[in-house]
Parts: sequence; structure tokens; C-alpha cells
Amino acid sequence: MTAGPLKQLATLAARISRRTRYEIAKRIMPSTAVLGPKVVPRLSGPLVQRREVKLNLGCGPMHLDDYINIDADPRACADFYLTFDELRDAFAQDSVGEILMVHSLSYLNLWQARDFFRDAHHLLQPGGRLVIELPSIEKCAQHLLESSGDPSRYLEAVRGIYAFDLSEISNKVRFTPYSFGWSAWHLEHELRDARFGDVTVTEPHYHGQSWRDIRVEAIK
Repeated sequence: MTAGPLKQLATLAARISRRTRYEIAKRIMPSTAVLGPKVVPRLSGPLVQRREVKLNLGCGPMHLDDYINIDADPRACADFYLTFDELRDAFAQDSVGEILMVHSLSYLNLWQARDFFRDAHHLLQPGGRLVIELPSIEKCAQHLLESSGDPSRYLEAVRGIYAFDLSEISNKVRFTPYSFGWSAWHLEHELRDARFGDVTVTEPHYHGQSWRDIRVEAIK
């Protein structure tokens, strides 16, 4: 077989792989899967030997270029499948420039989150940053209180607290709810307790739900 047909077969295989991952992503997190299909590369070499890395933790279907994408769910579009408590042993101290978490921190309960903050501080380089986007429980509560008589608005507020997709309700699919709810001031308080320095709260960059979400950046 000549190089031309081989290249065409390789392209077709990549498209099939990409589409398969996209269909899986839609089942995991339909609201995020609109980001589109992605071919996921496999990284080589021991993680602990890597330097100057950026981590996308709890990536789900959101595979980002220039990041090592990590998730505990084997169905996710990840480069590596690790739980948060395995990260400290997977990467060297002071080797990470950025840790990004988009709608993943809330799956940890409070004591797990506190342990994770200490591990993140250990892994980050001096000046490295931890970036967290997630629903604010205060914003969701306010939206909930203002939604009386409006089922759609009410369900949107409840979704922000419990992390389900409406397709999971209509299709009777079991989902994993959040384990904890965060407000901006409390998250900042916990990060400072974990020895992070400058902590700022801004508008979210992902999902386009500023009525619900917050973005918190903490510098080591």
C-alpha cells in the first residue's frame, strides 16, 4: 500500500477516535461537550521528572492544549487517570507552573479539599498559580430565592448546587453530585490557611454562567 492510502487510513482512524471520545464526553458532561471533539495525545516518560508543567485537573471532556489533562474517570478525555490524592506522588515538588480546576473542586468534601490545597502548594513553583472555577453556592442560593414560580430558573439554580445535567434527569441517568459548596470568601479563607499568598476573585472564563460561577486565582 502506498503512502497516500496509508495517510488516508490514518486520518480516518483519527476521526473515528475523535468522534468516539466526543460521544463519550457528551454522556459524561453534555453541557461541556459543546467544546467539541478532541484527539487526546499520550504523554511519555515519568511524570515526576517533568518540569514547568501545567495541569488541568478533573478535565472531563475538556482537553486543553499545553496542559497535562488529568481525571479519575477512565471515560474522560484525559492524558492521565489519577485521583487528586495521587498528584503529590506523581509530580515533583515545585515543578508545576499552573493548576487549573474547572468545576471539579466541588466533588471533594471539605477535608479532601484542604488536603488538596496543601498538596497543590507543595507542587507549585514559587509564583505558580492555582486557578479554580466553580459554582458559588451563594450565587446559586440567591438565584434560587428569586426563581419562585419559574421552574426553568429554579432547576438552573439547583443544577449549580448538585451538578446534574437536565439530560440525565430526562434519561433517568444516575449522576455524582457535588460533595461541598463554595463561596468566594470561604474559598479565599481556606487557600490562605494553606499558605497561598495573593488570592483574587474574578468573573469566570469558562461555561459563560457569570450569574452562577466564580473564578478564584491563588499565587504560591
